Amino acid sequence: MFAGIALAASASAAAAGDSTPSARNADWTFGSRTDRPDGSAAMTVGRRLPTEWETKVGTDVSLAAPAGVAASENLMRGGAAADRSSGAVWGTLTMPGVRPLGFDKTSIEARVDAGKDEGKLGATLSRSVPINADLSVTLQNNYSLKQSLASSTATAPRMPLAANASAGAATTPAFGLDQTVRLNVNPSGTTFSAAAGSSTLDTQWHSKLSVEQTLAGPLKVTTSLEDAGTAAAAKSITAGFKRVW
Repeated sequence: MFAGIALAASASAAAAGDSTPSARNADWTFGSRTDRPDGSAAMTVGRRLPTEWETKVGTDVSLAAPAGVAASENLMRGGAAADRSSGAVWGTLTMPGVRPLGFDKTSIEARVDAGKDEGKLGATLSRSVPINADLSVTLQNNYSLKQSLASSTATAPRMPLAANASAGAATTPAFGLDQTVRLNVNPSGTTFSAAAGSSTLDTQWHSKLSVEQTLAGPLKVTTSLEDAGTAAAAKSITAGFKRVW
């Protein structure tokens, strides 16, 4: 189902490109690149479609870091798993929110991720409330449905019944819910976020606190803390340099 959505979106983009003057095509295409400190990079290339609501189709590509001269450099990047490039195709539709529920924007996304062998269909309801000229708060609810795209041939007919049952459970669709509150400090380029989420695969709620700081131009640093106060607590600091063309 997800593959069909992605292929249909790509076909629509191609059809739009054939019937639109090149001068207007330039305004409908977009892209960005984020270079990470370890040498790897993330790229996004997309196209806006000529519809009443904002509609986009595109692809995300994760480029592996160049092989290090020393073995220790590859180890610091996470081993062999970090040396593989991967990609995903997606389509999004953004329209006005559900006013009776207090939301001012609704987004729908379909995504097929080849690296994770996973398809995803999601909807996001959000509302932004300005506090003053410098501060604003964004409330966001995200609902998602994920489905494994692993080939069913991976389970051979002669495998034991228990193994077949385990493989079947792995392909069961998973429903997830994430709720996020963001405080945007516009003059300093700082965003404070608090989020909590859960899914049918894990009935426990997981929390995440993060701070994103713009240092200079497109250079940003994000510090996050997940599952604070539990044995599974994790901290991280990441930096990214993003270029848009």
